[in-house]
Amino acid sequence: MMADRREPGWMQELRAKAQERFDAMSWPTTSDEEWRRTDVSGIDALSFVPIPRAVSSAKPGGGPRAGFAGTLRFDAAQVVESSIAEQWQKSGVRFVSLDTALEELEKPLSDFFDEGVDAADNRFAVWHYASWSHGALLLVPAGLEVAEPFIIDFTERGTGALSSPHVTVVLGEGARASVIQRLRGDPDGKEERLLCNAGLDLVLSDASALTYYEAQDLGPQSLYFRHARTRSGRDTSLRHYDAALGARLVKTRIECGLVGKGSEAYLNGVYFCRDGQHMDIRTVQRHHSPSATSRAYYKGAVAGGGRTVFQGLIEVDTGASGTDAYLTNRNLILGDGARSDSIPTLRIGNNDVRCSHGSTTGRLSEEELFYLESRGLSRNEAREMLVTGYFEDLLDSAPDVYREDTMERIRTRLANAA
Repeated sequence: MMADRREPGWMQELRAKAQERFDAMSWPTTSDEEWRRTDVSGIDALSFVPIPRAVSSAKPGGGPRAGFAGTLRFDAAQVVESSIAEQWQKSGVRFVSLDTALEELEKPLSDFFDEGVDAADNRFAVWHYASWSHGALLLVPAGLEVAEPFIIDFTERGTGALSSPHVTVVLGEGARASVIQRLRGDPDGKEERLLCNAGLDLVLSDASALTYYEAQDLGPQSLYFRHARTRSGRDTSLRHYDAALGARLVKTRIECGLVGKGSEAYLNGVYFCRDGQHMDIRTVQRHHSPSATSRAYYKGAVAGGGRTVFQGLIEVDTGASGTDAYLTNRNLILGDGARSDSIPTLRIGNNDVRCSHGSTTGRLSEEELFYLESRGLSRNEAREMLVTGYFEDLLDSAPDVYREDTMERIRTRLANAA
């Protein structure tokens, strides 16, 4: 556990509670259904050294970058940039690093962290709460609509380091906001090996709307675990986008809880898996209330030597009549030795529902490649056009800074895999 006498008592107690649960658990094994296709037994997780929790004295200063409502940028655990547009700060928006939030915003942060510890069902998840190192909190007051996105940039670095960033977003009743979160490795440390164990909480009060964009691009020797939880109230709208590109091993889960009548959630994701990478992505759509809608739509491309696992679950409680839920996973095989497993699952406790799933796996069409080559494109150019086009429907609506950066990184990986 990361001891820090500078933390308030409630956080020290929460870390101790998480550490107690951690000590009582074992690491997941392939006997556990969710981990059946991802073996972590060869990882000496405790050999990674927790990075110190930096306590930042930086206060929001100056305006954010053009086109953004606010900016938080981290280098390891240290805040190196913090800003928020004056109009939003005056309107009561709080966009601060977690070390600032510990002192100033104990409620509701302590409640969310405590719920997270109680809900953690595996050792990596509870370890996150015992050792979290840095992160951000966004609070948007009731009735406020913020048109520009907030941006959170994490640069994770340090061979042999354990980094545990956490982000919590809370929208008041009727509020609207969007967030772009980018998590990357040291651009000059491609061979460094770190373990990133991240957490995310998204809480939507009644009639609020949130769009959240995540992108992960750690170095090729790093390990990435992420547990995300969302809670949606009545008549809310959540749109979550995820781009998984980096790390040698990726194991993520997003649990979407639709607890309010008429809520809707759309979980969208893209992933590109290279030779030597293993990506295991899980989505959970939990319908607790009537007349809620959810969609999960994930697309992946797997180069030769890569391995992906997509596990999608739709779960409907007995009282959640009128549920409308769908789950789709599509995979594109780009080379020999690539493997993609798709495991959609339904658990339905009510007869008055519309729930279904679909999954496809295939290769690039030789006819389409031939057609593009006959129009003067090289083989590699034709391949790039088809692969980028394959992802376009999921990325077209994203902000330019997210869409263009994700597409460029996919192009780079595709060129290296050719």
